[in-house]
Amino acid sequence: MIIRLLGPLELTGPNGAVQLSSAGQRTLVARLAVNPGETVPRSALVDALWSDEAPATATKTLHSLLARLRGQIRDAGLGELITTREPGYVLNTPADTVDVARFEALVAAARHSEHPLESARMLREALALWTGDPLADCRPGEWTRQESARLTELRMDATEDLMEASLELGEHAAVAPLVNSLVEQHPFRERLWEQLMIALYRGGRQAEALAAFQRARAVLVGELGIEPSARLRDLEQAVLTADPRLDLSERAPVVIRGNLPADRSSFVDRPETQHVAELVRQHRLVTLIGVGGVGKTRLAVHVARGEQPPDGVWLVELAALRDRALVPHTVAEALGVVDQTGRGQLAVLTEFLADRDALLVLDNCEHVVDHCAVLVDTLLRVAPRLRVLATSRRALRVYGEQVMSVAPLSVPYPAATLFAQRADAAVPGSFVITGANEQAVADLCRRLDGIPLAIEMAALRVRALTPSQLLERLDDRFKVLTDDGRTALPQHQTLMATMDWSFDLCSPREQLLWARASVFAGSFDLAAAEAVCSDDALTADFMFDAVDGLVDKSVLQREEHGGVARYRLLETMRQYGQTRLRASDDEPRLRLRHRDWYAGIAAQGERAWFTPRQAATVGAMTTESGNLRAALEYSLTTPGEADAGLRLAATLWFYWVGCGRFAEGRHWLNWALSLDTEPSRARCKALWVTGYVATLQGNTAVVPALLASCRAEAALLDDEDADVYATYVQGAAAVFDDDLSSGAALLAEADRRHAELGHLDSNVIMARVALAITVAFSGELDRAAAICAEARAVCEEHGELWARAYALYVLAFVAMGRGDVAEARELATSSLRIKEQFDDLLGIAVSVELLALISVVTGSAAHAALLLGGADRVWQSVGLPLFGSANFAASHDQCVALCRQALGEDYDEHFARGAAMTVAAVVAAAQS
Repeated sequence: MIIRLLGPLELTGPNGAVQLSSAGQRTLVARLAVNPGETVPRSALVDALWSDEAPATATKTLHSLLARLRGQIRDAGLGELITTREPGYVLNTPADTVDVARFEALVAAARHSEHPLESARMLREALALWTGDPLADCRPGEWTRQESARLTELRMDATEDLMEASLELGEHAAVAPLVNSLVEQHPFRERLWEQLMIALYRGGRQAEALAAFQRARAVLVGELGIEPSARLRDLEQAVLTADPRLDLSERAPVVIRGNLPADRSSFVDRPETQHVAELVRQHRLVTLIGVGGVGKTRLAVHVARGEQPPDGVWLVELAALRDRALVPHTVAEALGVVDQTGRGQLAVLTEFLADRDALLVLDNCEHVVDHCAVLVDTLLRVAPRLRVLATSRRALRVYGEQVMSVAPLSVPYPAATLFAQRADAAVPGSFVITGANEQAVADLCRRLDGIPLAIEMAALRVRALTPSQLLERLDDRFKVLTDDGRTALPQHQTLMATMDWSFDLCSPREQLLWARASVFAGSFDLAAAEAVCSDDALTADFMFDAVDGLVDKSVLQREEHGGVARYRLLETMRQYGQTRLRASDDEPRLRLRHRDWYAGIAAQGERAWFTPRQAATVGAMTTESGNLRAALEYSLTTPGEADAGLRLAATLWFYWVGCGRFAEGRHWLNWALSLDTEPSRARCKALWVTGYVATLQGNTAVVPALLASCRAEAALLDDEDADVYATYVQGAAAVFDDDLSSGAALLAEADRRHAELGHLDSNVIMARVALAITVAFSGELDRAAAICAEARAVCEEHGELWARAYALYVLAFVAMGRGDVAEARELATSSLRIKEQFDDLLGIAVSVELLALISVVTGSAAHAALLLGGADRVWQSVGLPLFGSANFAASHDQCVALCRQALGEDYDEHFARGAAMTVAAVVAAAQS
């Protein structure tokens, strides 16, 4: 049983939710539930219902309300939940079934805990119980107002406690924006202002911390007419003097929480839940197997939420993945591991996870099971504290694997409980299991073999049909499954029957869209559906109605990205749609249209890259990554389409280079080049783009052969565009190899020919920037400044940021050469801020290196050593540090020498602190 008061009031029993039809009934439940197991006097119940205006018939009305309420409670399977105990009534339920009591108990336990990690866990669990304003649907009155105010104040106190625990855990970067939002909503709570100041200070933002104090003082004086407390004034002084007591305790760990999604509906517990939890704690690899729709993912995520490893719980969703070779890439993306070197992604993951104490949840492994097995086996060998919980339709067959078969839900319960909860959600307040429908529900769940997905889909139909009517339709559908001699497992047959039945309830247009939408990998928007899925049978004019109908039937899941609605088929639904699509012989046409649409998306992104839409393009490409991969895979695995795949991989140069996808870009480009070996303009572009990516990784050894092929084929095809871009890449590679004279000549030639051909894009600007740094290395600072100033102006005119940031970096380098340290700091910081938006680790690394030099020459050697350590950490995810170039390394070596001279043996300690920081922390420190 569950009683929820921290939001819309809800009383749920084994037969589903109790329908509390009046505010009076809800108020009675709430008043009794805040004191579970205790006698609440009749007078207190009367006061809760009517405050000081109780009618003469109050006692009689109270008895009537309670009689009806107790009858409804019995119908819900809760028995005698409310009983008489003089001088009033008592709610016979354990305290932990009431969310208010559980909330208060968790908060109290968190405050008594001496461990910040445990306190934070309990506080998050407590705050997660809140789903809205407390008691909002109860009868207005003095008790309701007072109790609501008390609970709201407790919630704020708990929120402040959580911020406090998070600060103790070193999570100041995450706390700062959260508390900043809270002080806007609650400007008179001085504790929040204190937490904001500490979070900003520990993030290296001392000036902002002091500004926060001034904001607090202005609010308190202006609105309340009082000065800040002595505690807040003392904190201001501590920030001003950089009091060491404000620093994070060395013993406090920095917690990586993971990425588990929030629950969107209730979890119906099953008997094996605890067993799975014990397996996960006792073994390093547990695989949940079972038929599609049996609830493997939901069970795995629920169990994972109960785990609290220091380095977090990470969910990796593999359902949308098509290219098996990208399994490590997908895991790295989920973990937030960015590596632009030429190393294999599996090597990157083993290095990242080697010392982590974490739980990895690999979901939907069945279609990439062999690659998942290799990945898991490798990771478990090198990461002794890593654990893996996988879901799949078949075992991974890795040494030490514990396989757990997930069975369907037991009938009648908890299967009937799941049906009741989902049916009530479909039509809120209208469905409960009663004596009249209990047998029909049990029979329905039994005929569905207790498979959760099938039960949930059936429950949606109570909007139109009763359980008995649903059962009759299901009987007709299941007859063919038992009589036609199919050999598939019964559970699978039942799931397919449920899918067929649900499909039949859709309109013809909805059926077409369901089948056709199966070509999408991940989510898609309405424009994509119109472009890919429409024809004479499903015109674009009716597409919205079809999408809306499938969302209403829970076939499509609605999401939102960047203010745009997007849609996604659950994997089992997608696979079913795919079988329908293949049966219609329409799949080749749809996959071709899908590829062409996303090739167009890529082309739009390339055009937008040299416009004010550049930053937005980063987010758009990330959102469409699954579909872009599907388009590439289709092109490279379908006879006759390799040339289109080559064009698409080359068109996405801006994504590979500008959005930090070096390794993935090389994967697709190399594959495409290996398939399409005939000279073509697409091949020429792919060759210079591959050379470009390799150059930025510092892998210049492979560049000459790539560019030689490019230029030879470009000459054969009279492709001047490819030849000049190859000239730029060749010049950049020469500079990285410290051949400044050749590099300068090639880059100058590229710049001249770009102008002759009328080219103007980010790479044209980058050619000029590369030329500028080359002449700066040769001592021609004025010429370098002039080149970059022109490049910067062109970028500003066109709204381009990515190349502009590199121009700012070179201008900062020149300013340092001239001795203008203040100008250099401003320019380098501006460059760093832009590169942070793009997650461009290469740009971040070089900017941090320069800011380290600026710090040491201005007397902050300890800070400089910290930044050097941070830059070293970033380089490990980019490629060869400073490209292996003596010219790029010169200022780095100077910085190291000055730091060691100033710090002596302490240098290594400061460097190590920086090397242990996250990229975000390094960027924040560099700007402080």
